[in-house]
Amino acid sequence: MNKIVPFKSNYETVKKFETIAFWMLVFSAIIIAILWIVPKFDFSEQTKNLLYPLKGIIKALSYVSMIGYLALSMIAKYLFYSAEKMKRDDLIDNSFGTSYSEINSKGYYNNEDIPLGIKKLAINTYESSYHTEHTLKKMLYKSSIKLLLLAVPFLLSVFTKGGDNIVRLLFEISIPTIMSLQLITILIYFIGVIALNERFKIELTNIGNKELVLKDYSRLLIPVMEYYNVKSWATINLDGKVFLKYNEIISKQWIDRKDKLKLV
Repeated sequence: MNKIVPFKSNYETVKKFETIAFWMLVFSAIIIAILWIVPKFDFSEQTKNLLYPLKGIIKALSYVSMIGYLALSMIAKYLFYSAEKMKRDDLIDNSFGTSYSEINSKGYYNNEDIPLGIKKLAINTYESSYHTEHTLKKMLYKSSIKLLLLAVPFLLSVFTKGGDNIVRLLFEISIPTIMSLQLITILIYFIGVIALNERFKIELTNIGNKELVLKDYSRLLIPVMEYYNVKSWATINLDGKVFLKYNEIISKQWIDRKDKLKLV
C-alpha cells in the first residue's frame, strides 16, 4: 500500500521557516563574535578608520538577522499550529471512519487491525506519543549542543562593552534567553510525554481486547486530551531528520509493544 501523508507538506513548510531562522541565528552569532573579537586587536589608526564604516554595516546586518530569526520563528509556530489542526482532523477520520479531511492518510498509523472507535483513537494517539517521546529524547541532545555553541557569542557581548547599547543589549540577551526557554520546553514536553505513555500503557493493558464499557471511554480519552494539550502548549515541531532516521526502528518497537498489550 502506498503511504499517503496529506499534512506532510505543511510540516515541511514549517521546517523550511525554522531552517532559515536557524541560519539567521548562526549568521547573527558569527557577526556578534566578530564584533567582540575585532576590538581586541591593536590596529593602527588608519586601519581603524577603514574598518569604522564596515562596523556600522555589520551591526546593521546583525540587527536584521536577529529580527529575522525572531520573526521567522513566530511564523513557523503559527504554521505548526495549522499543520497540527490538519493532523488532528486526519486522526479523527482514521479513528472513526469520518471525512473531516479533504484527503485522508494511508499507512501513516500502524493500527489498521484495530476496529473504529474510541480504542483506535487512543491507540493512534499512543503511537504518535510513542514516536514523540523517542524523537524528543534525541532532540534534547541536539538542542543542548546548539544552545552551548550559539549562545556563547551573545552572552560574551552582553557581559562586555560590545553590548553597551541598550537596544542591542535587549536583542542580544533575548536570543540566548529564548533558546534556553526552548530547551526547557523540550525537556518538560519530553517528561510529560513519558508520563502519558505510561498512562496509555496501563489503561490499555487493563482493557486488553475486551469490549469497552462506558467507564473505559473516559479512561482512554483523558490521556488523548492530555497529549494534545501538552503538544499545544509546547508548539515544538519534531526534528524531521531525527524522526526519519529513527522512524523505522521506533515503528518496529511500537508494533512489538502493541502486540504485547494484546489489544485485538
